[in-house]
Amino acid sequence: MDLLRDNIGAAAAYSGVGVLLLVVGFLALDLVTPGRLRNLIWLDHNRNAVMLATAQVIGLSIVLVAGIRDSLTLELWRGIVYTIAYVVLAIAVMMWSFVLIDWLTPGKLGTLLLDDDEHPAGWICGAVFIGVGAVIGAALGL
Repeated sequence: MDLLRDNIGAAAAYSGVGVLLLVVGFLALDLVTPGRLRNLIWLDHNRNAVMLATAQVIGLSIVLVAGIRDSLTLELWRGIVYTIAYVVLAIAVMMWSFVLIDWLTPGKLGTLLLDDDEHPAGWICGAVFIGVGAVIGAALGL
């Protein structure tokens, strides 16, 4: 019974931290994109914004899972702190990659993503976000 209680407690703690980190990631993405991201998604049904936010959730979830698996042998509080550090790193790299892609490509990336015509730039950024999550997640498995 103690194991069940401890596992439920750990699952609840990691779940709560995970949801908060996904919200932090969304807020960071909102900072680098023009307009209100939540309005673009929920009110305007902008496919580029939906795809980009979805890719970010996938990438960050990869890092969350890898961070949790990497910290299973640690005390719960230490595992949570390490997982937070890994996900914050992933958010920072994702936002840096967005700015870098914007700088390296023609046009204004944020403006292109405001269009609701499924611009290829949104797919590239989304793939990069998932790639960042995969790379950081893989690095934790070393």
